[in-house]
Amino acid sequence: MVAYIRFPKIKFCGLTRADDVVAAIDCGADAIGLNFYPASPRYVQPTVARKWSSLVAHRATLVGVFVNASPSEVAEIVAECPLDCVQLHGDESPDWMNEAACFRALKSISFIKAVAWRGLEEDRMNVERWTTARHPRLLGLLVDSYDPVQRGGTGRTARWDLLFPRPIEFRRVPILLAGGLKSENISQAIQTAQPDGIDIASGIESAPGVKDHSKMQAISAIALPLLG
Repeated sequence: MVAYIRFPKIKFCGLTRADDVVAAIDCGADAIGLNFYPASPRYVQPTVARKWSSLVAHRATLVGVFVNASPSEVAEIVAECPLDCVQLHGDESPDWMNEAACFRALKSISFIKAVAWRGLEEDRMNVERWTTARHPRLLGLLVDSYDPVQRGGTGRTARWDLLFPRPIEFRRVPILLAGGLKSENISQAIQTAQPDGIDIASGIESAPGVKDHSKMQAISAIALPLLG
């Protein structure tokens, strides 16, 4: 674990096979997302993920994705599988990170919080809760399409047009754009929303959790020059 990591430009998420982890990094991903949400088709066992941590070490940021897991549950998994960053993809509040500081395994962990953005008042209030808290280990926010059940990986696009000019609620933190991104629309998405990075799961797959290496290469070839 490291005390500081840079905000990712390209995060490939929901990997379930070791060869996909290696290929994702070789394709240019600087963050790898492993899903620890049991209801997800991309779920990986912590014991399996631990074997992959050495494949990622010093080459990319290893991100664990959790949905409404308690800090104690996350700490238990981090103790099993060393992570650089925890992505909170549920209904967590900023208090979650304060509670997490009580666990040794989480003291050096950085965080990314996933939020939906439809321009609604409830979305604005939720984002403001996180940006005004300004927790020192909050790397930034991941903006995904809204789905209260599936929690990401739906293949549905977010409202890119609502992110530029960047809403004032987001101006304190960098944003990672997610939601329905693929090679066919990644250029438009980046040019429209102007995010600091992108996060892709279903758009680089041949089946849920099974990554298509050619799709990863295509995404990186388009996105890296646009993200600078």
